This record gives sequence, structure tokens and C-alpha cells, in this order.
Amino acid sequence: MQGLSSYSPTTETLHALGAIRTTGKNMKKTIFGVVLTLCLLMSLSSSIAPASAANMQKQDVNLQLTTDPHYDRNPSLFQAKDGTWWLFFTRGTSEVGIRDQDGYVPDLDSYDIYCKTARSLPGLQKAVEFKVPGSNPLHGQRDVAALQASDGKIWVFSSTGFGPGDNHIYYFTYNQGTWEGPVAVPVEELLWIGHINILENEGKIWLFYDAEYFLKSTYYDGSWHGPFEIAAGASLGKAVVDNGIFYIVWAYVNPATDSWGSYIGLSTSTNGESWTNVGEIASWPADGATNWDPVLIKENRYFRLLWAPDAGTEGQFIATSVSRNPTDPTAWSNPVAVTTAHYEAENWWDFWPQPIGIGKSVSSSVFLVYTSERSSDGTSRSDGNIWLRIGANLGL
Repeated sequence: MQGLSSYSPTTETLHALGAIRTTGKNMKKTIFGVVLTLCLLMSLSSSIAPASAANMQKQDVNLQLTTDPHYDRNPSLFQAKDGTWWLFFTRGTSEVGIRDQDGYVPDLDSYDIYCKTARSLPGLQKAVEFKVPGSNPLHGQRDVAALQASDGKIWVFSSTGFGPGDNHIYYFTYNQGTWEGPVAVPVEELLWIGHINILENEGKIWLFYDAEYFLKSTYYDGSWHGPFEIAAGASLGKAVVDNGIFYIVWAYVNPATDSWGSYIGLSTSTNGESWTNVGEIASWPADGATNWDPVLIKENRYFRLLWAPDAGTEGQFIATSVSRNPTDPTAWSNPVAVTTAHYEAENWWDFWPQPIGIGKSVSSSVFLVYTSERSSDGTSRSDGNIWLRIGANLGL
């Protein structure tokens, strides 16, 4: 194990880990919290120094946040205004939770929505989970997307993810101790609705969804507006807003040409209604690999893309690339694998990454929640669970 000099967590990192909470007369508790957090980081990994492409995977620091034998997946995480971390995820209703066991197909399961809260990210591991009131697996609920709006209200959206259920997007709200919902978003689609993503911008709740691989946006400001078409042949869209510009990444899908996850694309907009298609920005460089679950995060001057390539016998793993100029397809760095999804003859799925940037540069810490089918020791396939990666940057 390297000494403390090998890793210097920023103040933002220590806040996220829950080490810095007190000042003044409680300074001793503060110092104890910092030391305890540093010990935690050291004990979880043989090295948590800034990662390179060569040694990144030796430096993974992973905490398993759920252990239920059902299939847990598709996390959505945010930090509330009071500092509490809220983790939402979905849990399959089938008693079989391991993919391919007894013919089990996770994408065809029906799901309930669960939640955990904690004052620190590691605290989510032991936090008590609860089912969101009103959760109804008859709606499918495979996908979930959550945020806290500027007025303090928490919004939780769900959709089928192209699995079983009815053809609606539903939302729940939580405000001052009261849950309400589910309420159907009044988007009437003749096409089947799949995946969802949400964000707040200038007081509006923006919802992004794909209807049979036509990616669309709509927003709520007291009433619903739209939808507005973003791109055709696009699925799994996830958006951010930076300096007044919307950026949304998506996976390219075209059933007419039998193209499934051929690459990750990007579209932009200045108002969320009229969109420009940038085209392909990333794909995993292996024959036959497909590309899924993209998400974008802004780290100071850099945009970081994470997604989940599926490379066959190597399993489905999480990869990353960065760019200072995201609308230039040639400006993205060569992709690097963040997780490993195989061991000897075994392989599994790591997917649905959600990054949380802590720090002020591309070399700052990025905390990552994701779904993994890995066993606790990383040697075999298990049921789906939610994992948290902490304490090291993603290289590049």
C-alpha cells in the first residue's frame, strides 16, 4: 500500500465522503472524520493515486450498495440541498435474479422503485432502503430518474425501458415529508416509450425520452410543453446544460439496418426545443462491440463521457472519454475501460453509469454509481446490484 502522499483528496471529496461536517468546538470530531475517511480510502484499495490507462483497473475502490437477491439496476443519485445523498434504483419482482438462470431475462422483468438516503456516499452502503410509496410494477418501472428542484421538491420519474408495462411515463414527488403519485406525464405516443432522463434548467423540469428510437424532449413549468424531436435512431439519451447550451448523448439504434448500439452520438440545443445533430463521438474499438447507456458530465473545462460497451466474451463494462470541445467528433480522447466485466471464462454486465464530479479539473475525483452483475469478489456473475466507485479519478 502506498502512503498518504500517494493520494490527496480535495476538500470537495472529503465533503462528499462525509468527513467534513463540523467546525469550531467540534474540530476534534472533524479531524477524526478526516482521518477515518483517509483510512477508509486506503483500506479499500491498494492504491488510490491518480489513475493512468495502464493502472486504472488496479485502483478501483468499489462499495456494493445493494445485496438483495432480486435484480437491482439503473441507479439515479443526487445530493439534496441539506447535504443528504438520495439514491433511487429499481428492483425486479422475479424471484430469479441472475441473468440466464432458469431463462431469466432482466429486461423482461417488472420493477419496483426503491430508495436509500445517507449523509455521506459510503453511508449509502448500510442505509436502510425503502420502496417508494405508490410504486407499481404493473407500470414496468425499469428506468428511474430523480432530482431535487430549486424549490426543494424531489421529482422521481419512471418508464418501462422498453420492458413490460403500459405506454406511459410516470412521476412521483416528495415535498415536506409527503409523497404524491404516480402521475402519468400527458405525452401521448403511438410509438412505444422506452428510456428517460431529467434535469432542471431555469425553473423548468426537462424530460427526455425515446419513443421507438426517436429521441424527444418535453418540459414542465406548471404545464407540459412539447414534445420536441431531438434525433432519429437514438436511444438512452442523457443530457446536461452548460453555459445555456443543452448537450445530450445517445446510443445509435436503427432496426431497419439492424444497427444496435453502433456508436454514441451527440446533439445540442440552445433552447431544448430545436436540436442540432453532431453525430458520432465515441465507440468501443473492438469488432462486434456495441455501445449503450451514455452519460455526460462537465468537469471544469472538460466534458467527460461514460458509457457501457458490450464486447461479447469481455462482458459489458464501463468506458470513458473526455473532450474540451464536445461538438468536434475528432476532439474526443481514445476510450479507456473503467471497469472489468470478466474473469477467466466468466463475464457479466456493468452498465448504467452515473458520475458525480468532485473537484475542479479533469484529474479530480469522480464518484460513480452503476449497475453490476459481478459477484462480491469479482470472479463470477451474480444478480444485479448497485455499486459505488470512490476515491480515484478516471485517468485521461
